[in-house]
Amino acid sequence: MAQQPAAQQAPIIRQISVIGNERVEPETIASYLAVQPGQPFDPERLDISLKNLFATGLFSDVELSENQGALIVRVVENPIINRIIFEGNKRLDRDELIEEARLRPRQVFTRAKVRADVQRMLELYRRSGRFAAIIEPKVVQLEQNRVDLLYEIQEGPKTKVSRINFIGNKVFSDGDLRDVLATKESRWWKIFTSNDTFDPDRLAYDQQVLRQHYLNEGFADFRTVSAISELTPDREDFFITFTVEEGEVYEFGTIDVESEIRDVDASLFRAFLLMREGMTYNAEAIEKTVESLSNAAGLLGYAFVDVRPQISRDREARKINITFRVLDAPRVYVERINIGGNVVTLDRVIRREFRLQEGDAFNSALVSRSETRLKRLDFFREVTIDQIQGSEPDRMVLDVTVEEQATGQLNLGAGFSSLENFIFDFSIQQRNFRGMAQDLRLGLRLSGTRQEIDLGFTEPYFLGRRVAAGFDIFARKVDSSSFGSFFDTKSLGFSLRAGMAVSEYWTLSTRYTLRRDNVSILDGFLNSFFQNFYNVRTTDGVTDEDEITRRVGLYDVNGDGAVTLADFDTDGSGVSSISDLSVDERSVALSRGIQDSLGNRYQSILGYTLGFNTLNSVIRPTRGHSFYFSQDFAGLGGDVRYLRSSINFDNYWTPWQGWTFRIGGETGIIHGLGQDIRLSDKFFIGGPRIRGFDTAGMGPRDFSSEQSLGGTAYYIGRGELFFPLGDAALESGIQASAFVDVGSLFRAQEDELLECTFSQADFDAAEADSNLSSLNTNCLSGNSPAPRISVGIGFSWQSPFGPFRIDLSKTLKKQLGDRTQTLQFNVGTAF
Repeated sequence: MAQQPAAQQAPIIRQISVIGNERVEPETIASYLAVQPGQPFDPERLDISLKNLFATGLFSDVELSENQGALIVRVVENPIINRIIFEGNKRLDRDELIEEARLRPRQVFTRAKVRADVQRMLELYRRSGRFAAIIEPKVVQLEQNRVDLLYEIQEGPKTKVSRINFIGNKVFSDGDLRDVLATKESRWWKIFTSNDTFDPDRLAYDQQVLRQHYLNEGFADFRTVSAISELTPDREDFFITFTVEEGEVYEFGTIDVESEIRDVDASLFRAFLLMREGMTYNAEAIEKTVESLSNAAGLLGYAFVDVRPQISRDREARKINITFRVLDAPRVYVERINIGGNVVTLDRVIRREFRLQEGDAFNSALVSRSETRLKRLDFFREVTIDQIQGSEPDRMVLDVTVEEQATGQLNLGAGFSSLENFIFDFSIQQRNFRGMAQDLRLGLRLSGTRQEIDLGFTEPYFLGRRVAAGFDIFARKVDSSSFGSFFDTKSLGFSLRAGMAVSEYWTLSTRYTLRRDNVSILDGFLNSFFQNFYNVRTTDGVTDEDEITRRVGLYDVNGDGAVTLADFDTDGSGVSSISDLSVDERSVALSRGIQDSLGNRYQSILGYTLGFNTLNSVIRPTRGHSFYFSQDFAGLGGDVRYLRSSINFDNYWTPWQGWTFRIGGETGIIHGLGQDIRLSDKFFIGGPRIRGFDTAGMGPRDFSSEQSLGGTAYYIGRGELFFPLGDAALESGIQASAFVDVGSLFRAQEDELLECTFSQADFDAAEADSNLSSLNTNCLSGNSPAPRISVGIGFSWQSPFGPFRIDLSKTLKKQLGDRTQTLQFNVGTAF
């Protein structure tokens, strides 16, 4: 072939000129070109150059041209983002959206990046259940080639799951299978749950849950064929359809254990098998058996045991035979305990809660117990104990990681309670003082019924021993009129206390209290007592001559032939109304028992409490038991002598996730030692200890004055079921329960009042007929051990302002004179 003429060869690039750039240097632009001066104008290399420049994202337009041997590079730079603005977002805040986006202020604007960010933010809305969300980006041009990037957002409603359907299910109904799923169908009354919104991740989880459900019911061949979700045209609802193949039901065949650990016989492990031959196949039982066998080996000191189930399936007989092989492992000892994450809490505070020490034989139960004890300190948000291989096969390192939480509290609170009216609460407390687990507190409480200030200190390991010691100094005033009695009490004193662990779960604590009580009757009640007392003695307004003669003969002190207020004026100061009489002169109307209770008394009390506690939480337990027996002896000096005994017990268990049962109760009795029990030392029972009754609303009462007289014996029984309201309520700290309370307060020891001989129905009938004079209402009511019963529902909320509790109760059984209360609430304290 002949050589082409020179005129047809590509011209040579003599120079490169850049036009249109503002921020990017020409040299930088030239560095992206695939051609250089002195090289020919090669179309392929020019095409590569063009693509390189667009790939930088710096330019919205690039044009290459030739002019008299010069390569002209004409660019239009992308603008710089000045700021990013979001409008219309309410459910997701700016920080959440900006974190999901990639573009930032002072970065180069490109439409491709904006489109990608829109998709990311839409995906964020979809994960929160808002598939109808629309995001429209807009650009506001500014000077100096800058722009404001504006996202206009229409969030739309949450996309609910309208219907869940199943195809292929024969044994279980659609309703049964819906109950298993985490995703729930949307209904108007489900206000505390978020599981009725569509979530693709939750749908994938539901497929696993569905499979696990069938495997636990014996359907070993079950499989989910498909799970299809369809969005309605208005983008507000999803329809989900599961297609399943159930298969046949299998049973367990031969179950055996093989132990390769030299010193442990397989028969020992057989006691920990959770299934037997002939039982319906259950995949979860296999997993729990593996865990049970591992724990059993851990109890014997073999930490790193590998338990492998070998499964053999007989499809014809529909049997599944399993052999659990416990592989060989050395007996393990604790080489070292590492502690990390504690900034304030001293290492020794954590170590002394451990039931294992370095050098001890490993025991999984003791490790679990140690973790529980650390959590019950309530110093840590998280506690994890990892078991790590030590320097030798028979050595283990326990790696303890804690995440501390605030243990100091400065509370300034206000609220309102149906029990105490207004509440003002100030307290400062450090539960982990100096990082040594010491408890120091100062509190002040003011309410409609109580004013109290107290200072307390507790050392949990006194003198380095497992003995908790502390003291309390207190002053309080209690106005009993707010809950149906007629006296107030002022107390000033101190307490010394000490406690020790008798065993892992048993504790014994002792205490000594010295206090001065000043009991006084409220003036308004004293006037009321005296008025009733005077009405049955005065001759004013009496027309029956025989009655006048009787009253004069009994009560005419000054011998003027009539019974008037002057007969009660013992100091001769003169009297024209009841208010002119002194307190002592009006106190003649009080019973001997009430008079003996008034005035100053010193109480010297020595007491103890024997307790048993396996509860897994102090605030909201879900499993475990507690039992406490207490006695207090008053008479080691002082003016008051009695013996008070009480028992309190609780039992919690959780048969299903989120459902917790509680059975508990308490009882108490107080005996006077050579003297009657003073009014202020008696028991007063009512709400909230037994719901459905007013504060001190049950038990012995002076029926005519409706004043509570207290009792010397009581009992209370409680049954309660805590049930879930959904994940949203759980995360918000909301808990609901249904309850039944049973109890009684009796043994008033009021000899001057006879028991009422009429019932509540008799009283209501006489009152309706305006015939109350036919009944002797000057009597003692409610002094009976017969049970009072109430049922109801309650809601509690650990709000940011402190605890909130509301109970709605129905009293099923009460006694004459009892005061009921349908609604009780208590709004918190600290904020």
